[in-house]
Amino acid sequence: MTIGITLLILFSALIHSIWNIQLKKSKDPYKFLINIATCGWLLFTPYSIYKLFTSTISPETFIFVILSFLIHFLYFIFLGKAYTNFELSLVYPIARGLSVFLLPIYGIFILSETITTFALIGCFLIFYGIILTGSISHNYLTSIEGLKKLFNSGVISALTIGVIISLYSLADKQAADGIDPILYVWFTDTSAVLMFFYYQRKNKDYVSYFSSNFKKLAIPGIFQFSSYAIVIYAYSTTFLSYAGTFREVGTVFGAIFAKIFLGENFTVKKSFGVFFIIFGAILISIF
Repeated sequence: MTIGITLLILFSALIHSIWNIQLKKSKDPYKFLINIATCGWLLFTPYSIYKLFTSTISPETFIFVILSFLIHFLYFIFLGKAYTNFELSLVYPIARGLSVFLLPIYGIFILSETITTFALIGCFLIFYGIILTGSISHNYLTSIEGLKKLFNSGVISALTIGVIISLYSLADKQAADGIDPILYVWFTDTSAVLMFFYYQRKNKDYVSYFSSNFKKLAIPGIFQFSSYAIVIYAYSTTFLSYAGTFREVGTVFGAIFAKIFLGENFTVKKSFGVFFIIFGAILISIF
């Protein structure tokens, strides 16, 4: 990747980790996520409407836009169930880790990307590092009882979400060359807006929460929207395997911010995870 794209993705990872810290601090993570996505969507609507009527989108690109929208809709449905029933600190790293594992496979076998050996090693180091920074204890993986507890704690939901993330990332890459990144995210985040009104109808009081917390939602909403749009732009310039994996360096920022703002322990396991992610990111960016 070029230095410019590397810095852009790093910035995307930074602002992504900032709004994720606010997500962790919230009493209802899923409600917060849907509301900031709706807020970002609303704030970028004027520009998106302008681009919608002043740009040309090919039928092929639009097919992938619709596909990504539908996959995002599934993403928000499964994410809602996972965040309601299981721990965020378990679900998130497994989901992101699996998607990182799958993206190079998609890149090589579906998109015919030519990935260097060092970059491929970097992808797997980031995958392993993400798992280490999560809350999965080594004891879970070394006994039958531990594996049973792991599966009962939401690992199936997390794995499902990971597959969904990898699939919408694949659709994102296919569409990235043919559409403005902000307009693209506006289309895909419409799925979150639909979920917003769905939960409002279920008496979840989303409208009241949105209106009373709009100022608090605006910055994370802009960050959530912008971090995704930057990645879409990056997809138009480099491999899915590189950009999709490298963006997960945000896990490092997240671990540091969690220590500073949430008082989370920076364990030896998490330290090794951070090291692997950084080293993997260096391999991808250089080779």
